[in-house]
Amino acid sequence: MRSRSLVLAAALAATAALAEPLVGQGVGNADTLVSEGSKLFNRKQYAKAADAFLKATRANPAALNTYLQLARAQTLAKQLQPACYAYRVYLKSTPDTPDRKKAAAESDQCERQLKALKKAPPDPGPKYVETRAAFFAALDEGKVLGAAESLTTLVKDGFLGPELGEMATKLGTAATTAADAVHKRALAGELLTPEELRDARPLYQVAQDVSAPVPDAKARMAFLDGLADLREKAYKKAEVHFSDAAKADPSNKEYTFYKALTLFQAGERPQALKVLEAELKDDPRTATLRVAIAVGQSPDTGAAELEKLLFTTRFPPEK
Repeated sequence: MRSRSLVLAAALAATAALAEPLVGQGVGNADTLVSEGSKLFNRKQYAKAADAFLKATRANPAALNTYLQLARAQTLAKQLQPACYAYRVYLKSTPDTPDRKKAAAESDQCERQLKALKKAPPDPGPKYVETRAAFFAALDEGKVLGAAESLTTLVKDGFLGPELGEMATKLGTAATTAADAVHKRALAGELLTPEELRDARPLYQVAQDVSAPVPDAKARMAFLDGLADLREKAYKKAEVHFSDAAKADPSNKEYTFYKALTLFQAGERPQALKVLEAELKDDPRTATLRVAIAVGQSPDTGAAELEKLLFTTRFPPEK
């Protein structure tokens, strides 16, 4: 149990370290960032322009021309090592065009200037190769959070290229699939441990950080956190989580049911029935709870409610 808790703590720390979206629309609007970078470039604010272009390459790694704009801004900002690398990325991915020929000449000049430096920074290429290998190895082994850590390292170290978008897509798919599997098992009534239930939150967060489409992630994270709290008999916390889940996804009535279940287990049976009658009036579980409460009040009241339940089960009202 302790080792499992340590693994979960490490996973949460890893996802918290992301701090902001890594790749995709979550980073920002690529067109807006390019426009901002162009304005800064024209004002000769080259370092700030380079920052905007760099974000744009992360927001849309498939937009090849942005790498050229980034390289030119970094060159004028005297950031030669990343500039030369950005030129190489652009040339590797761009077909033979007049712009490419001009960029190739600029790239050669950048490389000469870089070699002329007395203390040239180390080439990041070998490290990128190693980290990319670690990313794909982790994905192959089903270690989604390990892959997320590798992708985070690549982004922070300045890795560029269309491949970054492809890697983000694969990571987002893997994270969503793994998290949704936990959610599906929980909804099916499988008795998962609190640790297993909480494993899903960092996975959903990884998916969001690479801009994977997970429209119900907020609701699902809240539901699974609530279920973990319910397993630990932290009823107040569980009730809040289930309320948040039901609010985020009103179409999933199971979230409301679990809120009522939490109230029931906490000893607040009338309040649990009130929740069910408001949201799940025709659900047979509502009728069952109504009978259970009635039996607790008096045998006669319980018998009357049981008779109603049996009659409506045998002869359900026409719709």
